[in-house]
Amino acid sequence: MLVEGAVAAEAAGFWCAAVGEHHFCDYVISSPPVVLAAMAEHTTTIRLGTAVALGANNDPVRLAEDYATLDLLSDGRVELVLGRGNLYEHTFAAFGQDPATSRVMYEERVALVVEALRREQLDWRGTTRAPFSGFTTQPRPLQPELPVWVGGGSSVESADYAARMGMPLMLPGVFGAPHSFVPIVEHYRARFAELGHPAERCQIGTIAHTTVAATSQAARTTMAARMAVYMAWVKELVTISTPHLAGMFPPFDFDLLLRRGPTVSGSPEEVIDKMSLWRDTLDLDVYLLMCDMGGMPPGELQAMLDLAGEAVLPAFG
Repeated sequence: MLVEGAVAAEAAGFWCAAVGEHHFCDYVISSPPVVLAAMAEHTTTIRLGTAVALGANNDPVRLAEDYATLDLLSDGRVELVLGRGNLYEHTFAAFGQDPATSRVMYEERVALVVEALRREQLDWRGTTRAPFSGFTTQPRPLQPELPVWVGGGSSVESADYAARMGMPLMLPGVFGAPHSFVPIVEHYRARFAELGHPAERCQIGTIAHTTVAATSQAARTTMAARMAVYMAWVKELVTISTPHLAGMFPPFDFDLLLRRGPTVSGSPEEVIDKMSLWRDTLDLDVYLLMCDMGGMPPGELQAMLDLAGEAVLPAFG
C-alpha cells in the first residue's frame, strides 16, 4: 500500500511522499530508506522524504550512507527530515541508549549527517560515537546539498538548533493547532536572521492529519472512526513507552480536534480553508498531509489522493 500510495500521489500532483521511522511497535516502517527505494523504482518525479527518520538513535555515518544511496537510486529526489524521537523512550532502551541524553545525541549526530553528506573528507571527534579521521562516506549523494530538515518544534531548543545550523524546520503539526507553534516559528526566524544565514534557507514545514472527501459529512464518516482508533493506539504506545506523558492525551473528541486543530478534515473547500490557515499563520513553505492513519484501505486512500489532486492542490500552486 505504501508504494502504491506514492504512485497515486505522484499521479495526483503531490510534491513529496514521506514515511516515518519507528521500532518495536505496530508502526511497521523501521527502515525508511528501503521503503523509499521501492517507491523510487515506481515513480519518476515525486520527492521522497522522511517524516521523520530518527536522528538520535541511528548512527550518523550510516544515515549519510543510506540516504546518499537512495538519492542516487531516485535521481536526486531525497528530502531528509531527522527527528529526536524522545517521545518513545522504549526505542532508546532497546538500542541500549539513555533517553536523558537524547538532546546531545541528536544535535551532535545530525550535525555529523549534514557534514558527511556535504564534505568528502571528515575529521570528527565527539561524545556519541567513536572518532574518525580522513574518512569519506560512499557513495556521494547526487544532490550537492541534499536537503536535511530538523524535525522538531515542540520546544524552543529544537527551533534554536535548526536556526544555529542554518537548517529548515519541520514542525510536528499532528500535536497541536497552528497558533500553538507561532512562538516557536518566531524564535526560529529571528535567530536565523540574527545569525546571518542565507534567507532562502529559512524554511518552515509541518505535517497534519488531513482528510478530504466530496462533502463535509463524508469526510467526517471516513475520519472520525479512524482517528479514534489511531489516537487510542498512540495513547497506549506513549503510555507504555513514556509513562509520565500519559496525561497529555485528553478524552477523544473529534469535534474539538476539528475546531482547535490539529485535525484538518472536510470537503475540498473546507480543507483549502484550513490548510490556508496553517500556511498563513506560520508562513509555511511545506505542508505534509498525514492521511492514511487508522487502517485506511488502499482504495479509499487512492480516492482521497485523486480528489485532493483535482480539487485541493491547485489552490496552492
